[in-house]
Amino acid sequence: MKIRLKNEMETLLIPLYGKARMSELGIFRDPYAEAAIEKLDYDYSKLKIQSKTQVMLAMRAAIIDDFSRDFIGKNPNCLVLHLGCGLDARFMRLEPHARMWYDLDFPEVIDIKRHLYPETESYRYITSSVTDLGWIDGIEASDTEALVIAEGLFMYLAEAEIKALLDALKLKFGSYTIIFDAYSKLTAKSAKNHPSLKRTGATIQWGVNDPREIEDYVKGAKYVKTLYLTDKNVIERLPQGYRAMFRLAGLFKSAREAHRVFVVTVGD
Repeated sequence: MKIRLKNEMETLLIPLYGKARMSELGIFRDPYAEAAIEKLDYDYSKLKIQSKTQVMLAMRAAIIDDFSRDFIGKNPNCLVLHLGCGLDARFMRLEPHARMWYDLDFPEVIDIKRHLYPETESYRYITSSVTDLGWIDGIEASDTEALVIAEGLFMYLAEAEIKALLDALKLKFGSYTIIFDAYSKLTAKSAKNHPSLKRTGATIQWGVNDPREIEDYVKGAKYVKTLYLTDKNVIERLPQGYRAMFRLAGLFKSAREAHRVFVVTVGD
């Protein structure tokens, strides 16, 4: 299948490729990504994806997978909403026992994804920009726990768009848990020089230094914790050649905080 995506949509191929390569090395198990890059007609060399970036994106996915698996295990009747899902196969990787799982992305992206992964009774696609909030009306009402996943998404949104999204989700669910990754403000400013982002023309709009700032984005938000790419359990998964590099990065706040994963709850 020929791939024709632009700007932010084209960036979804970066984590897909990274996870596939790390899966081939046995570092992050994702046979779905391996199969996808073979099925899709695209010259991945154009993206200039550095090996360090491939490792970091696979580890980011692993962190979010681990949290999601644990959350669903504790809340087996929950609803999961994966925003800006790209071509990620998280539903297939986790084989969750969630009551309902929604993957949301642009129509052009979901068109590709339908060729890779079929919908089921408990796995549905939503075709929309995440900022066109009318899509929320299409989600069934639920009085169960809700988990929202936003991986590789918020940095492409403006702060006002993130606030509006969090508020709209609160109106829909009443309360929910959201896990998302975020750049520091310095990283957000310098990301424009990353070779893969320069190639796609994607624009980074948002970064945050103190995760507690998120508590002011929507009433009832509470910062829970930060999950780092330099945490010991993450480093132990890395290729031997990267462990010392990530341990060293973990010693310096600016490096540790450059790109990390936050967990926030929203409710009354």
